[in-house]
Amino acid sequence: MSTNITPPPMPAQPPQPGKKNHTNAYIIGGAAIIAATIVGTGIAVSDSGDDTAKPQPTVTVTETIEPEPAVEEGAAAATDESTDTKVGEEARNGGAVVKVTKMVEADSITLAGAHKSAGADGKYVILKTVVSNEGKASMDLTCSLPIVNALIDDQGRRFDTIEDLYDVAGNPECNAQLQPGFDDEMQFVYRVPKDAVVTTWEFSEYDLESEVTPTLVDLT
Repeated sequence: MSTNITPPPMPAQPPQPGKKNHTNAYIIGGAAIIAATIVGTGIAVSDSGDDTAKPQPTVTVTETIEPEPAVEEGAAAATDESTDTKVGEEARNGGAVVKVTKMVEADSITLAGAHKSAGADGKYVILKTVVSNEGKASMDLTCSLPIVNALIDDQGRRFDTIEDLYDVAGNPECNAQLQPGFDDEMQFVYRVPKDAVVTTWEFSEYDLESEVTPTLVDLT
């Protein structure tokens, strides 16, 4: 009797990786490396790009100018004038030295021996002075007007003397020449509006050859 002996089965072999699996691994790994390279390269390219191609921000600088305070014209005129002397002090201009001893306001004056009124809307301002001639030639105080002058109020208005100052009582006569080295009393008379506030007297020695800066006397 014959017996069939079946050989034991061979141990199972683990499946060997095929070429396809190796190829997939290589593809996945390579794709990861390429992706990383692309990302790094993209950053590098972005960092090294041309700056001119980038839009630049616009900066606007605004300068604010403070407005200057408004000054009234009349106030500015009064403020700009700086006086040289005051009443009772000697003021000099060229060879003329004048000391205003007193300022008087009156409704009327005596002119050529007669009473003369300033009118309802006016008044007279009389500057009593002593004039000294320290120049080289004589001065005719009342006719030839060797001393150019003006009376100024707080609005900057300028007033001329009345005519015929030689007719004012106490003034030198016409053509009475004040010689160099002498002095004489002289009244400068002005007719101004009733409400005028007088502040300054201006005078200068008459000079045809050059421009003379006037001297200012504070009357306040």
